[in-house]
Amino acid sequence: MGKNKKKEDLNVGVMIFCIIGVVLTVLGVLLIKNTNLKMNIIGTEGTVTGVQTSTNANGEIENVIVNLTYNVNGSDYTASLNVDKTDLKIGDKLDLYHDILDPSSVNTKRNGYEGYISLILGIILVLKTGPRFYRILRDNYL
Repeated sequence: MGKNKKKEDLNVGVMIFCIIGVVLTVLGVLLIKNTNLKMNIIGTEGTVTGVQTSTNANGEIENVIVNLTYNVNGSDYTASLNVDKTDLKIGDKLDLYHDILDPSSVNTKRNGYEGYISLILGIILVLKTGPRFYRILRDNYL
């Protein structure tokens, strides 16, 4: 006499969490790819050395590019960044965030860690609910 396998009952919660895990995993990969693996999370202060603005036909400011100097671990760096602030002048200070491994990669906003968090949470959800999701599909739909 063969063993009777217990049929996995339909569980919508497990299915939803597994689908959310897949979506988070894909989103994490896309976010990491979009930031080119740069984690601009270490803070430093930069000094504005130049400001360039461009305006549209109505005279409204469309784009502000600032030239900056900043110091990381005793080394001086320069950068040109698009910023949201329109009232910057030479000598102003800006909070900057640089990449852990590449201090020349700098931004005015922290970024980079969202993709890793999304990827890790997605993988955990898929690993936790994936096998049961597969059994539910196999036993009820295939």
